[in-house]
Amino acid sequence: FLDTYERIRRARYPQVLHSLRLAALSLPQSQPQQLLQHLCAQVQGGAQPHLAQLLAVRSLFSGSLLALNRLQVDHVRALSQVLFLTPHLPASFLRRRLRSHILEIHHLDRALLHLGLGQLSEEELRAACYLRGLNSTHLGQAECRAWLEQWLRLSRELQGT
Repeated sequence: FLDTYERIRRARYPQVLHSLRLAALSLPQSQPQQLLQHLCAQVQGGAQPHLAQLLAVRSLFSGSLLALNRLQVDHVRALSQVLFLTPHLPASFLRRRLRSHILEIHHLDRALLHLGLGQLSEEELRAACYLRGLNSTHLGQAECRAWLEQWLRLSRELQGT
């Protein structure tokens, strides 16, 4: 079933990236706009962005047109589907559910940072990756651990925002 769910999730990625690129066009400054456009194109091409690239655009997602409470409804619906949340709710409920889900992941990240990844069984490691958007069914334990370590580094950097 995980592969089927992953196909459903992946089917929404282009819509999420398209909405993000459209929102980037509305940004008032051209340099952040270009950085985000480049990042979206890179991800659409199948590349995994580096931590520094993600950190370079983080300020765009708070207090701007890209903040969760300012995203277009179609974008919020697509994000909900990526996270397996029902998209068939009014926009205010979707935003609240997304915010709650993101906060839950944030709390889990903090717990993992505190306890360390060494405390996780292989099944827990795979579940942690899957919850954060990685299909870990065809990856080895070392690959899952490396990906989750990168995720937690990003999460730790973002905790101040």
